[in-house]
Amino acid sequence: MSISKLNISYKWDKKTYIQGSKSLYYDLLRNSPKRFIGWFFIGLSQFGLVAFYKKGAFGLLLISTIFLIYWYILRWQIRKLLLINAFNKSPLKDKTIQIELDDKVITINQNPIKWSDIQRVLLENVGFLLYYNDEFIFIPKSAFDEDSEKEFLKIIKKKLKEKVIDDRRK
Repeated sequence: MSISKLNISYKWDKKTYIQGSKSLYYDLLRNSPKRFIGWFFIGLSQFGLVAFYKKGAFGLLLISTIFLIYWYILRWQIRKLLLINAFNKSPLKDKTIQIELDDKVITINQNPIKWSDIQRVLLENVGFLLYYNDEFIFIPKSAFDEDSEKEFLKIIKKKLKEKVIDDRRK
């Protein structure tokens, strides 16, 4: 049974780049031991509080608080500044991305990718991450109207079955 052809088009602007980068970052972090670093800083802060109250040692509390502020507040802000700088230097800056899905391939800006080369697809509330050949592409939800999004999901789930990971939150 063949699938219908679907064309998607969107502008690779700063907002889309940041959304895609954030989705990729948190997806990679989710499967990394780095995700436990924040918990370590929380534990360190608890030891710092105890040391401060029991012995008046302020150093550990100060250092652990700085680490917590960095990890939970400043880390993404610093990363976002670096991403904006990278986006401004990108050759795709403000270009239109054209994606065509058919029975044999997904074509991204006239570069065909076989369905078998797609390693996985992550469905998120803000868009979709397609991982292929050690690369990825982010397709924002804004690229779809309601019907084309349903058609896209139908095609992706039919062609890739177990490679589709639904991480959308209700």
